Amino acid sequence: MNRYPIRVRADLSDPPGRWLWLVKWLLLVPHYLVLAVLWVAYLALTVVAYVWVLVTGRYPEQVFAFNVGVLRWTWRVGYYGYQVLGTDRYPPFTLAEVPDYPAGLEADPPPAMPRWRPLVAWLFAIPHLMLLAVLTGGAWQATTGADGLGWSAPAGLVGVAVLVAAVALLFTGRYPRGLHDLLAGVGRWALRVVAYVSLLTGAYPPFRLDQGAREPDGDAGPSGPAPASGASGASGPAARVVAVVAGVLLLLVGAGVGTAGGLALALDGQRENGWVTSPAAVLSSPTAALVADGIVLHPDRKALERVGLGEVRFTASGDATYFLGIARQSDVEAWLAGTAYDRVVDPTGAPRRVGGPVTAVPPAGTRDFWLASASGTGTVTLDWTVADGRFAVVLANADGSTGVAADVRAAARVPDLTPLGAGLLTGGLLALGGGIALIVVGAAGLGGSGSAPRPPVTPPAPPAPPSVPRERPRVPEPVGPRA
Repeated sequence: MNRYPIRVRADLSDPPGRWLWLVKWLLLVPHYLVLAVLWVAYLALTVVAYVWVLVTGRYPEQVFAFNVGVLRWTWRVGYYGYQVLGTDRYPPFTLAEVPDYPAGLEADPPPAMPRWRPLVAWLFAIPHLMLLAVLTGGAWQATTGADGLGWSAPAGLVGVAVLVAAVALLFTGRYPRGLHDLLAGVGRWALRVVAYVSLLTGAYPPFRLDQGAREPDGDAGPSGPAPASGASGASGPAARVVAVVAGVLLLLVGAGVGTAGGLALALDGQRENGWVTSPAAVLSSPTAALVADGIVLHPDRKALERVGLGEVRFTASGDATYFLGIARQSDVEAWLAGTAYDRVVDPTGAPRRVGGPVTAVPPAGTRDFWLASASGTGTVTLDWTVADGRFAVVLANADGSTGVAADVRAAARVPDLTPLGAGLLTGGLLALGGGIALIVVGAAGLGGSGSAPRPPVTPPAPPAPPSVPRERPRVPEPVGPRA
């Protein structure tokens, strides 16, 4: 059987104990925190590698070493934790291969691959991802009872197998070998697929569950010394780790700032005469009023005025004579006490009825508690400068009769956001570029060699000098008189 370029080792030579699996979730917290940072760097560097392969047809060597190290570290944590529960030996904090640890991963250097591979690798991996979703619990089983209540549970093989192994350990102190080999095979399959999608190998993963501690070709793992845990040179591993962490943080900040800039520019594109208006919501009620309450504001009036914010506008359009008003919520509730009205919770959904009989109410315009109000036939527009408190917006017929229906829009005055959005977007892109650069620099050599060490090359022996045929010694003829 041909050897796959990604080789996963899972030895049960040091079997786990009865009870430690109960608290491994707590022991693994430091690893989870570090891996969260490393996987952000992994994704960023994979994007860099995709672009590199598209341009050059080759995978960057330093990125390869780092990404293989992240997969290796992830597999060790999964083998110790709740992916396999295969050992009680605590995983080391390193990207390099540890030959004497029960779990390990090696990878052959990726060969030159077609430049179009990054465009379709994820597509080719979809069948594998679907199968792994079922095996690992990515698919969920939903059930609905007779009472209409539903529940869902992971439908994966791995979760059930790990639970059975944990119970067996607790009560017997023994790990069923068959379960171990099955879980190791699922982990091996998943790592192969991740490596293929990440372009760490150009070999398509086989559709098979290679169970057991070693690869099916009997590969025994590294045959030479362990790879170095850091690159040689002036910068040590600590400085590289700091660079990776700083790069990930800068990447996250850049993504957030850039997203905010893009949203600001998109919002600015919707401004019309200084106002940003929402789509129309069609609201109707058989009662005498539609109320949007629970509007709690604590604005800094001066700060809002400085940046050109703080004004809102409500517009109602229809065939009736309308009243639009804003008041404190307590005053509106007192006015409508004992009368049914509909509360608008979601403009796209149905209003919620508030108790009482459906009857007409006294005309809203006769009340003096309104902070701002407007009335008219056809289209009514209400402008309001926000204040501190809890408020309610009311739409009613001007005469207080039942049956309210109108198209309602809300708008807010927004200043010119082009400079702010452009600045945030530029800063976010610069931060993203700086973060990727720090990750690449920090990851260079951090994981050591991503593949098994190559045997030393023995220089060829110098050619032997050409042989010169030796002449046969001449035998001297006897001297004397001839007969």
